[in-house]
Amino acid sequence: MDAQATCPATDLRITRTLSSNRVWLTAGRRVTLLGEAFRILGYIPESCLGQQLQWRRFTDDARNAAEQALLKTHGAKLEQALESAIAEIGAYLEACAAEKLEPKLRTLRDYWASGDMDLASVGKGLTQSLNDMRAKQRHRDLAEQIGRSVKLSDYPDIYPARRRLRKLIAVLGPTNSGKTHDAFERLATASSGVYLGPLRLLALEAFTRLNEEFGVRASLITGEERRIVQGSRVTASTIEMLDPTREVDVAVIDEIQMLSDPDRGWAWTQGVVGANAREVWLLGALSAESAIVALAARLGLPLEIRYKTRKHPLVVGQALASNPAGALRRAKPGDAFIVFSRRDALNLRDDLLGLGKSVACIYGALSPEVREREAHRFADGDADVLVATDAIGMGLNLPIQRVVFTAVQKYDGVKRGELSVSLLQQIGGRAGRFGHRDEEGVVAGLTPSEHGVVVALMKATQQRVEPSGFQITAGTAYLEQIAEMSGDSRLEALLSLFLLHADCGDGFFTPFVPDEQLVRAAQLDRLKKLSLPLKHVFSMAPMASQNETIDGVWRGWAYAANQGKRIRLDFLPDSARKASLEEAETTVRLLAAYRWFGYRLPELFVDYDLAEEHLAPWISAVDGHLRSRYKQGVGGGRKGIPSWYWPSKT
Repeated sequence: MDAQATCPATDLRITRTLSSNRVWLTAGRRVTLLGEAFRILGYIPESCLGQQLQWRRFTDDARNAAEQALLKTHGAKLEQALESAIAEIGAYLEACAAEKLEPKLRTLRDYWASGDMDLASVGKGLTQSLNDMRAKQRHRDLAEQIGRSVKLSDYPDIYPARRRLRKLIAVLGPTNSGKTHDAFERLATASSGVYLGPLRLLALEAFTRLNEEFGVRASLITGEERRIVQGSRVTASTIEMLDPTREVDVAVIDEIQMLSDPDRGWAWTQGVVGANAREVWLLGALSAESAIVALAARLGLPLEIRYKTRKHPLVVGQALASNPAGALRRAKPGDAFIVFSRRDALNLRDDLLGLGKSVACIYGALSPEVREREAHRFADGDADVLVATDAIGMGLNLPIQRVVFTAVQKYDGVKRGELSVSLLQQIGGRAGRFGHRDEEGVVAGLTPSEHGVVVALMKATQQRVEPSGFQITAGTAYLEQIAEMSGDSRLEALLSLFLLHADCGDGFFTPFVPDEQLVRAAQLDRLKKLSLPLKHVFSMAPMASQNETIDGVWRGWAYAANQGKRIRLDFLPDSARKASLEEAETTVRLLAAYRWFGYRLPELFVDYDLAEEHLAPWISAVDGHLRSRYKQGVGGGRKGIPSWYWPSKT
C-alpha cells in the first residue's frame, strides 16, 4: 500500500508512486483553476526513495523509516515545489486563455495527475509549450498573410508575356512523326526564336541541325555553356534557361508531356506561361492534349492543335532468344539495347565487345559532349550496336532499326518497378527513324520474359497529363517577398512556407520544392554569412548529392563562398590520361558544375575560362575509355545470367 499523509488545511496528499523504474514520494492536491478542477501530483529529484527492484526487497518497517527520513529532510521543499507548480500551471492556463491559444488540455490534465511530473521543472516545460504554441500561431498568421499576398493563382501575371498577344500551337503525335522538323522549319522563317528542350544534348542537337541542316544562324545557351554565333536570331536552350524578358517571334517547347514530370514539371509550366513569343509551339505526345487545352483556357490564349502520324512503320517483333546469353549472339547492326543503369550499360557493353561487336554506349552520367560523340559513332556506322539507358528516350535522332529492351523494370530510387507505358513507348519509338532506314522499325524484348511486357505496353494507351496541378517553383522574387513578411532569411524556412502555406487558389497551380533543395537549404542556413540569393543559387546547383565526391566538392564551395573566398579550379586530379572511367566522368561533371556556377556567380567562380580549357582532355578521357576494347564494367552475375540482366520477375 502507498503511504499517505493528509494535511486538512491544504488538502495536501503525500503518496508513493512508481515512475521510470524508481519509487518516488510525490505531493499532490486537488485545485480549481479558471473554474475547472485539476489534480496536480508530482515529485522533486530529492524525493526519490530508490530503484524499484531495490525497494521491493525492503520490509514494511524499512520502507516507512525511509519515507519518514525523506519527509523530515525534504518534505517542506516537496510541498513548496507543489505550490509553485500549481501557480505556474495557473499562470499557463491564464496565458492560453488570454492569447486564445489551444493547449492539448486533455493530455496535460492526465500528465499533471499521473505522478510522473518533476515539479521542479514544470515551469520550464510550460514556458516551452507556450513558446511553441505562440510560434505556431505566428506561423498560421504568416501563412494567412502570404496567402493573401502571394497567390499562386496569379502566378502568370508576374511574366512580361502576359502583356503581349500570344498564340499556342500544339503539334502532337508519336515519335518519328516529324513534329520537331515542322518546328525547325518554322524557326527557319521566324525573325527571332528560341528552342527549349529537356536535355543539354537535345539543345545541342537542335543547335547543330538549325545551323547545318536548316541554314539558320543559331546560338546555344545551356546552364553550363554558351556558344554565341555572330548574327544569330535563334537560340537553342535547355528548358530551365528560358529568358522570360526576351521577346521573340517563335518559341518551341519540346516534350510538352513533361508538364507532369514529378521533378521538373515546373520548368514546362514556366515555359508555357512565360515564353515571351508571338507563337509558342508545344511539341509532344497526344497524352498532353487535355493539359494544353486547360492551360490555354486559363491563360486566355488562342490554341491551334495539329495532329501528326508516324512517318515510318513501327512493329513489335519477337524476343531475340529464350535466354540472355543466346540473345546477345543475335545482335545485329542497327540494334539499340536498353538498360537502366550505368553499371548495366558498361557490363552489357563488355559482353557485346566479347562477342566481337563494335559498341557505342550512352547513359545519364556521361556529359552531353561524350553522349554526342557516342551517338555519332553509332550514326556514322563506326559502332554496330548501341547500348543505352532511357537517356535516348527524349528526341535523340539516331538510325536505330531495332530497340531491344533487356529489362522492363527500373529502379526509381526506392524500389524497382515496371516501366510506364509512356516511357516504354517513348524509347521504343526511337526505332525506324524517318530518313535513316528504309525498313520498318522494330521493338522487342530480349527474352520472352521481357517481350511479353513489351507487347502489352506497346498496345496500351498512355495515361493523359492531368489538366490541373501544374507545378511552379519558388523564384527569387517569391522568396524575397516572403522573407520581408516573415523577417526570416533562412532558406529552408522560406521554401517550407512557400511549399506549405502559399495560397494555391483552385489547385490549378501547385507549389513545388525538390526534397534535395530543402535538405541543402538546411545545410546552407548554417553558413551565417551567405546571403539569401547566394543560398538560393547554391541550393539549385546541378550536383548530385548521392555522389560523395561531387557532394563533398559542393560543400567545399559553399564553405568558401561563406568565407568570401574566390573559388578556384583546384579539384582536378593530376592527369586525365591516367584516370579511370569513373574518375574521368566525375571530373567532367564537376567541370560542368563549375561552369554552371561561373555563369551565375562570376565574382566567386573566377576560373571559368580555365575550366573551359580543361574540359576537352577530360571529355577525351571518357571517350577513350568507351572507345577502347578494355572492360569497363564490374562483371559478375550468376553462371549463364550476366550481371546486366534483370529478369522481369526479380
